[in-house]
Amino acid sequence: MFAGLATAFGLPTTAPVGPNRRSHVCEGVVSLTASEWSVTVDRFIPAKALACIFAVSFQSGCGSPAEETRGSENPSPLASTPCQSEDLNIHVPSPDWRDQIIYFVFTDRFADGDPTNNDLGHGEFNPQKERYFSGGDIPGITNQLDYIEGLGATAVWATPLVLNQWVSRGQDFTGYSGYYGIDFSQLDPHFGTLTEYRELSHALHCREMYLIQDIVVNHTANFFGYDGPYDPNDTSKSFVLLQDETSPQPVPLQKPFDMIDRNNPEHAAANIYNWTPTITDYQNMGEKQYTYQLGSLADVNTKNPVVIDVFKKTYGDWIEKAGIDAIRIDTVRYVEPEFFAQFLHDEDGILARAAATGRDNFLLFGEVLDYSQPFKNTGEAALAEYLDSADQKILPAVISFPLKQEIKSVFGQGKPTAQIAYRLQQHMEMYTDPFVTPTLVDNHDVARFLASGSMDGFKQSFALIFTIPGIPTVYQGSAQGFTETRQAMFSGGYMSDRDHFDTSTELYQFISSLAALRTAQPALRRGSLKMLAANPHEAGLVAYRRSYEGAVLDIIFNTSDEDVLVDGLRLPGVADGPLDIAYAMNVEGPLEVIGERMTAVLPPRAFVVSRGEDQLSKGEKDHQQTDRPTLVADVKLGEVLTDDFSLAGMLPSGGGQVQLVKNGLLGSAVTVPTNPDGTWSYTYPVENLGEEAFFLVAFDPLSGLASERIEVRSNVVEPALALTFDDPRGDDRGPAGTYIDLQQANAIGQKDILQVSAMAGGDILKIELTMAEVTSEWLPPNQFDNVSFSIFFDRPDTDGASTLPQLNAQMPNGLDWDVGHVIFGWGNTMFSADGASADAAGTRFASAPQVDVDEEARTIAFTYDGSDFGVNSWDGVSGYITTWDIAGEGAYVRLGPKKAQWAFGGGAEDDPKILDDAFLKLDADK
Repeated sequence: MFAGLATAFGLPTTAPVGPNRRSHVCEGVVSLTASEWSVTVDRFIPAKALACIFAVSFQSGCGSPAEETRGSENPSPLASTPCQSEDLNIHVPSPDWRDQIIYFVFTDRFADGDPTNNDLGHGEFNPQKERYFSGGDIPGITNQLDYIEGLGATAVWATPLVLNQWVSRGQDFTGYSGYYGIDFSQLDPHFGTLTEYRELSHALHCREMYLIQDIVVNHTANFFGYDGPYDPNDTSKSFVLLQDETSPQPVPLQKPFDMIDRNNPEHAAANIYNWTPTITDYQNMGEKQYTYQLGSLADVNTKNPVVIDVFKKTYGDWIEKAGIDAIRIDTVRYVEPEFFAQFLHDEDGILARAAATGRDNFLLFGEVLDYSQPFKNTGEAALAEYLDSADQKILPAVISFPLKQEIKSVFGQGKPTAQIAYRLQQHMEMYTDPFVTPTLVDNHDVARFLASGSMDGFKQSFALIFTIPGIPTVYQGSAQGFTETRQAMFSGGYMSDRDHFDTSTELYQFISSLAALRTAQPALRRGSLKMLAANPHEAGLVAYRRSYEGAVLDIIFNTSDEDVLVDGLRLPGVADGPLDIAYAMNVEGPLEVIGERMTAVLPPRAFVVSRGEDQLSKGEKDHQQTDRPTLVADVKLGEVLTDDFSLAGMLPSGGGQVQLVKNGLLGSAVTVPTNPDGTWSYTYPVENLGEEAFFLVAFDPLSGLASERIEVRSNVVEPALALTFDDPRGDDRGPAGTYIDLQQANAIGQKDILQVSAMAGGDILKIELTMAEVTSEWLPPNQFDNVSFSIFFDRPDTDGASTLPQLNAQMPNGLDWDVGHVIFGWGNTMFSADGASADAAGTRFASAPQVDVDEEARTIAFTYDGSDFGVNSWDGVSGYITTWDIAGEGAYVRLGPKKAQWAFGGGAEDDPKILDDAFLKLDADK
């Protein structure tokens, strides 16, 4: 049995998983019964448990190193490593980064290993407030390495640990995040000591794991600004220092970054900083991208040779004294690419310093935060500007943010799977080395997936990043199902009343099983990627193939929340019969292949990894299946239909009925009875408002076969229902007219609704909002910012909820709501009233509406497909539209009595979070 499981994962049956892990890998692993030996629908075995199981089965030993080597002619490599001596194991050779899995730690919010360093007496420690220190530190990371390794991770990336600005006078925040550095050469005492950092490095290396240091070169902290008009020709005008002598850190401590005063001639001549204000328009930055401040953080002049030399020495020293194995670079897009060519590749640059310690494959990856709209690659192009090329050496890798956003769109919002197929192609084509490009689902800067997406969608998102080229990266809290971006994992930290290091959670076991699968299958780490199928119109099927040295794995998803018909998926080289499944989620029973084609019903949110044979290079065989149903349509090639059309066909099996399946979605299939001879006909309605493209197949449930597809295009111009009304200008002041909008410069008018237009036809409802202002300065993926919309629909035929989640409000006019929609610049989610409460949305739907923005016309439009969430007719449906704002991390912006730059004023904390609102009712009789 043990050997069979090892074979299933492609592991050797005669050797241990890793010689340097035997001394600790079995700690805490319990015995498993025969019924638990599976990696399928309901049960997932952690990677740590699998490693121990294999070790026990193959007599590799789970005892102490001394026991393993006693009397052996060939001692374990562990016995001769520095891990068994008093010397710290700081410097180790670089790994092959294609084989690694990264665990991303937000240091202040991960684990508190030393409570004595939490509060240094300057008001910076307050676990009740998000922007203050909570107490996480380096010893906490070291203490939780079993948890991290058990998840399957092989490298730890921690947010910056250097000395930060503890308190910013006049600002309600601290440097708890690590990105407000004032001395890049020493550790912040909140996080620990150099000895503790070296001990962490040692502990990781003894586990054959690696340490990734997060660094900043773009800026220091909050030290200067401009109190008046900015004159680029005389940057001393209106210049002000923001910290005075009452601050515990009035200036940066590290030289030359202490030269912060533009009005000091010596400082001005040194030119260590770009004397600039904060960026306010991220759409049209130009040269400001490299010189203006980001969020009021003092922008460093990275063209200055003195600055370049200091950064080379500072971060090179960290490699030598702490033994870091890789570097993640923050805010890369705000630094000139030429800086990195020198910083990294000079003779005394970072790569040379790393090589001097024996690290000849030192990984460097940058944060270039940009996204792409569907079927466009502008985001990848922006990222590629910072990658190594034939002309210039810059960075080998950047984090794949366009892919991250597409993952959320497809697996969280139900967008067509062709979008993720396109994005994967760009991932492979636009990056210098996609195999060392970090991929992720969650991170510390934006709303978590589970803040809007479903649990199964979350699992599928991880299934994707663990089965494509790149380095899978898991953000802390993801394995515990966190919905808050920066919630602490330890008891007493921000938003946590208990520890969250539970290795028995469904997500922890699922992610660790994916890690074990990836580790066991070289094709998932190093193989080529070939797209096999994707749905151009809806959620549903997406499939791709990974091939490496003769091994082939086919990865198949159903991203829909309903059954999907896979109609003849071509799997070249796969033998007839049941798929050889290596891993499965939400799948019951075999999936059959006939003539290298799979026609099957995939259950909701299914995920399958199957073994095949690499035949792509030999040409694909076209196996005809003569007993398939037929389907013909009274449609001319290229015709755009405006009226109903006729369908007809034959069912060779002679079954009593045929199913007409649109876009593969069986849940909405039309069942048509057949004549005694198997023939049938049907008039298909064309009623959905607007332009639509879709495909149809005829499916025979008896034989399990489907016809060839018919592609259809339609365009319905006249809505069945329509209404338009105006909303007063300037009424965006809350229920009592007392609220004050955010005082930050970009927040003007975006929350004021001026007009509502609604049109419906068939399954489709389009709501267009004309706003007082529409902006997108912060480069939001949804193309608008500084406003959130919470929209609720009441169906006349059902009972719903009256409380509006997280808004401290009730549905107006005595109505209830059945379907909710929340959208802001970085999130878009639909949910039902089932399970909703005052504090949380209800059950998530797999889909979200299409968003269309016209900044010039000041309109934002949402197009809903009622078939995605059970609305068969929009007649009689009421809607309640509200505005507020949601921060990029996903939390509703707070309300208080006083006006503030980043908070609403004029109300109490528990007052309704509604700035403007509008009510509509769709009525066919009016």
